Amino acid sequence: MKNFLGKLYRNMMVIEISSNQKIKGIVAGRVIGILDGEGMIPEFNNREKGYILQDDSGRIVVLSDDLPNIGDIIKVMVEKLPVGIQQVGEWQILVNCEDFFIAPSSPNFLKMIVDENLKAKLKKRALIINEIRNFFLGRGFLEIDTPALVKYPGQEPYLDLFKTQFLGCYEGKKVKDDLYLISSPEYALKKYLVGGFEKIFQIGKAFRNKESFSERHNPEFTLLEWYRAYASYLDIMDDTEELVKYLFEIFNGGNEVLRYQGKEIQIIVKWDRISVTDAFKKYAGVQMPENDQEKFFEIFLNKIEPQLGMKKPVIIFDYPISMAALSKASDVNPKLAERFEVYIGGMELCNAFSELNDPIEQQKRLEEEKILRQKIGKDIYDIDPKFIAALQIGMPPAGGNALGVDRLIMLLLGVDNIENILPIPYRDL
Repeated sequence: MKNFLGKLYRNMMVIEISSNQKIKGIVAGRVIGILDGEGMIPEFNNREKGYILQDDSGRIVVLSDDLPNIGDIIKVMVEKLPVGIQQVGEWQILVNCEDFFIAPSSPNFLKMIVDENLKAKLKKRALIINEIRNFFLGRGFLEIDTPALVKYPGQEPYLDLFKTQFLGCYEGKKVKDDLYLISSPEYALKKYLVGGFEKIFQIGKAFRNKESFSERHNPEFTLLEWYRAYASYLDIMDDTEELVKYLFEIFNGGNEVLRYQGKEIQIIVKWDRISVTDAFKKYAGVQMPENDQEKFFEIFLNKIEPQLGMKKPVIIFDYPISMAALSKASDVNPKLAERFEVYIGGMELCNAFSELNDPIEQQKRLEEEKILRQKIGKDIYDIDPKFIAALQIGMPPAGGNALGVDRLIMLLLGVDNIENILPIPYRDL
């Protein structure tokens, strides 16, 4: 019992019961603590014997001289007493637990048994994802599904992918195809736009390999992407701001500000919007290097990014065209791309474009990224010929966004480590 209780047990919430009538019934759940009659649990400084029973709705105390084992899943015949705060009853084992021990280092799927705070976060995670869905469905978007395994992945120069093979038969012939887990469903979603779908979204899994572990990265993550035909990145800016405000108002717990890593961030205000060019001048005191990506990222990541969105969210827009191969060039300055990112509390939340729909220009840009991948020693992939063919048929002007759902949940729940909002993070696989 001492090994089991530890720090996690102190988050226990005992449901106190009081009634003027006797009510009989059956409850089932897991035994997560024992009252051993020696007053060892601080919440019960008496000599009663019994146990704490937990189900998905909460915890109750059952007084009994006949004790199950900690971890057993049992069924209890209960009776509410006219006076008092406990329940009494006979119990029956449904599932026997042979060795129940949960430490702070245990996997999340075990810690959630006894850690009510973790379980509450995971419940809210599901509710937040459901409200994201409601936001888009309520605005006339269609939720769609795309493949997680593809033959032709994206050409982003600095991303590494998970590779596998399909070995089997297709149309009577043996097949051995290289396949990749997607880092984004963008190509497939744009094929939907070509097919005539005008307002679409997807909440799905995406994957990135060879990334260093940090508080904000997991190799498998949840990604929200949405696209609007006949819209630009300015329209998608509005969508993004409205989405985050919508979720904050539902899940803010009555707070006027979002509290994250010791910062208080105003959400229900007009967000700041600043160009990348102006951000380099304001936060780093230098001109933006348009053609030197290494220098760009060194300055941006070390001097600019940590200052973004500290008091309220900021939309930073118009990146160098060399850093947005899938984005339409700016009508004002063709050296810049109609691309934006949102930062809240110094954390990048999303990456959005006015989408490039010129097949010739798209082919050229992807070839340039393929050459850059080869230059920096990355794996080389063929360009998706069906994606280019789709653009040749004609994709309407559109705006789109890829938003990290896990990071958004971290912000909304004030969590500073992505592992604490994932039921099974990489370390628990």
